[in-house]
Amino acid sequence: PPNEVLRRRVDVGLRVLSASKKHPLSRGRIACVGDVATLNVSRGCAGACVFCYARCYSNAPERDTLLVYHDLPGQLRRDLDSRRRRSPLPGYVVLASAGDPFLGGEQVVSVTRGCLDVLLRRGVGVSLSTRGDIPDDIVELLARYRDRVQITIPLASTSVDYTATWEPGTASPEARLFLVQRLQSAGLEPTMHIEPLIPFVNDDSEQLRNVVSSMVGLGLKTAMLRLLQLRRGVADQLRREAPTDHLRMVLGCFPSQQERGRPAEYDHVAPRQAMSILRRAQRIGREHGLRLQACRCHNPGLPAGRCQIAPRDPQPLGQSPADLFAGVEEQDLAAEEGSDS
Repeated sequence: PPNEVLRRRVDVGLRVLSASKKHPLSRGRIACVGDVATLNVSRGCAGACVFCYARCYSNAPERDTLLVYHDLPGQLRRDLDSRRRRSPLPGYVVLASAGDPFLGGEQVVSVTRGCLDVLLRRGVGVSLSTRGDIPDDIVELLARYRDRVQITIPLASTSVDYTATWEPGTASPEARLFLVQRLQSAGLEPTMHIEPLIPFVNDDSEQLRNVVSSMVGLGLKTAMLRLLQLRRGVADQLRREAPTDHLRMVLGCFPSQQERGRPAEYDHVAPRQAMSILRRAQRIGREHGLRLQACRCHNPGLPAGRCQIAPRDPQPLGQSPADLFAGVEEQDLAAEEGSDS
């Protein structure tokens, strides 16, 4: 498909540099579950999604550059096995909360593979989301620890044109749907998110029906839905990269864009329009037998549900969220900008 060709072009033009960090695990906060341990294998993301807020952080690398923490698996192993730890291991880790663990070529995938092996062998669960593809050997690894793995596959449209325009460095819709099939065949139970829904771009009834019917065809009964957010810098990024024929209508849906000179620090689709999109999506879902809920993390003000982020067996017995970082020096746990998913 054309999207696959474009994705290869993005990878070819990507400059991958080595980076390091003081400590492998960071503290993140997710509205659905509160404080979590996060592990980012890279800084930046090869997905090049037009709407990506992680690309707007002050410490994000420049466009077409990816900083990969090549020594992360060894660093993680030493940290988890250290005799100086004063607490149990975390029940689970959110992987690549500010990027994608399977986009950017073999260097990224290799680090992800190593980190997954370290975590899962030590009984630490993993929660991950990807718009890419997962190699067969990693699928097999995840399947061996299926009760401690939670995988989410986002799919905003089945249109290759949409994906090539708005998510140019990601896997095609067909590839993502096939990935879900592969994960299911391996005994895993991935969830899917319709995200992001962008007003006047992919929220029309035809595209929603195509996405919903594709999910139902995979045997899914539920899915989460997220609308586009304007976090810091995203509006300016849209102005630089989004198609001009959509830009004015899209930005016009956000209250912050109606006031001249007011920056969009953290804005959401106007409530009445957001509710209309949600109701239409849910109606289409009911017609096909798919229960759709808005995600509480990204849709404040809407009737929302909790994302399935934690694995089935999320925490060792007796461990509380406050214990997650008790074995680590506080100065090493300054949250990476972007670990809030």
